[in-house]
Amino acid sequence: MATRLVVLVIAALALSAPALAITGGTVDGGAHPAVGMLLADRGNGPEPACSGSLIAPTVFLTAGHCTAGLASARVWVTFDPQYTSVSPLLTGTAVTDPLFGQDEKDTHDLAVVVLDAAVTGVAPYSLPRLKYLKDDVDNWGAVIAVGYGADQPASSKKNPTFHFDFTRRYGTADVEKVKKFEVKMSTRNGGVCHGDSGGPELVGSTVIAVTSWGDVRCAKKGFGYRVDTPGARAFLGQFVGLP
Repeated sequence: MATRLVVLVIAALALSAPALAITGGTVDGGAHPAVGMLLADRGNGPEPACSGSLIAPTVFLTAGHCTAGLASARVWVTFDPQYTSVSPLLTGTAVTDPLFGQDEKDTHDLAVVVLDAAVTGVAPYSLPRLKYLKDDVDNWGAVIAVGYGADQPASSKKNPTFHFDFTRRYGTADVEKVKKFEVKMSTRNGGVCHGDSGGPELVGSTVIAVTSWGDVRCAKKGFGYRVDTPGARAFLGQFVGLP
C-alpha cells in the first residue's frame, strides 16, 4: 500500500501512498529559497513534518495531510537549506482545506500556513491560471520537484526504512500523465519521497501541484495534487490573489 510522504507520522496520516523525497536529487543550496520545511509539535516541540513553498509574503503552501489532525494548528516553517536544531523558525497558523479527505476522487490535499510575519528577501512563487495544465504535457515543459524528504528509496518493500538529513533537494520530474486532480510522475530515476509532501512541483516559478503521495518504497511513481482546478482555487483564493 502506498503511503503519504510525511517524515515522522506516516501511519497516523495514511490516506494513500507517499510522494517521493528528492531521491537521487541535487542538493539545493540557494536554488529554491522559497521552498521551506514545515514543523509541527507532536509533544516534543517543533519536529520536521513536510515541505512547502511560499506563495505570498505571509502564505506558505503545503499538503492537507500534513496539517489535518494536528493537536494544534500553531506550526513552524524554516527556509534554511538544511534544517538543524539552530535553524531560524517562523511561526504561523495552519489551515487545512475543509474538504480534505471527504472525496476519494478529489482529495483536496491542500493546506496553507498563515505566517505571523511577512517573509522578506524571498520572492514567492506564483500560482497557475485556471486549468493551466493541458493533456499535452509538452505545452508546459519540465517539472522541478523540491523538498526536504528522504534522499534514497527504500531497499525493501517489507518494513521499508528511509534516511533523512533534512536537506532541501530538487530533481526533474518525468511526467507520465495529467489527471483530473493530479499529476502522475515516474520516480524510477529519482523523485519525491517521505518528507517531500506539500513541496512544490514547479514549471519555472509557478507551482502547478503540491507533492501528495506515491508508492511505499519511493521507487516507482509519485502524484502531485493540482492547484489549477476550480476546487483548489476556491480554497487558495481565500488567502492569495489568483491569476
